[in-house]
This record gives sequence, C-alpha cells and structure tokens, in this order.
Amino acid sequence: MAKNTYRTPKVKAEIRQKRKSRLRMFIDNVIGFDHLFGEGDNAWPIRNIERILWITVLMTVYVGLNHNAERLVRQIQQTKTSVDELRAKYTTLEADFMKSGKQSELSKRVAPLGLTDGQTPPRKIIVKSDE
Repeated sequence: MAKNTYRTPKVKAEIRQKRKSRLRMFIDNVIGFDHLFGEGDNAWPIRNIERILWITVLMTVYVGLNHNAERLVRQIQQTKTSVDELRAKYTTLEADFMKSGKQSELSKRVAPLGLTDGQTPPRKIIVKSDE
C-alpha cells in the first residue's frame, strides 16, 4: 500500500515569479524586445515592465485629473460671470419697478387715457353714528 504524504504548499513568491515571468514571456514573444535590449543584464526594460506600465497608468490618470480640474475651474468662472450678470439685471429691473410705482410715474402713464390727478385736496366724509 502507498504511503500517505502531505503536499507542500506553493510559496506565494513562486506564484508571483511565475506571473511575472509569464508576462515577460508574453511581451517578449509578441513584441520581441530581445533584438532591441539584449538578454540577461541588458534586458532591464523587460525586467521592469510592470513598473514601467504602472508609472504609465499613473501618469495617464494624473493628466486626466488635471484636465478635469481645469475644466471645472473654467465652468466655475463662467458660472460666476453669469451670476454677476443676472444680479446686475435683477438690480436694474427692481429699480425700474420701484420707480414705476411712484405717483408721478403713474400719472404720466394714465394721462393719455384722460385721467388726471385731482387739483383739489381730498375731503373727509364724516358720518354721524345716530343717523
């Protein structure tokens, strides 16, 4: 009968090394950097391809965030300009409205209709309570 033995678990470092070597082998087979960078100690880009790709991704994200921030600053500036214009328009309209409510302005507008202000002062009507 066969003897029972325990399996030795693979070390995580070995698994990581296999993944890295798979990526390097894939890039080397597909792109063929051997003739550009050599083999062994001269192949530093192949050994550091993960770091190079990571830095490239980080730089791309940084540039994208920078563009987004600049776009937001432009939008904020446009909104501030728009608010200032609307505030000025509101102030002008409010002043015109308040001016149009004055008695002198009303009498000017109703004069073409034939309505005029009374020249005599108003009279007080007194009603006796016992009548």
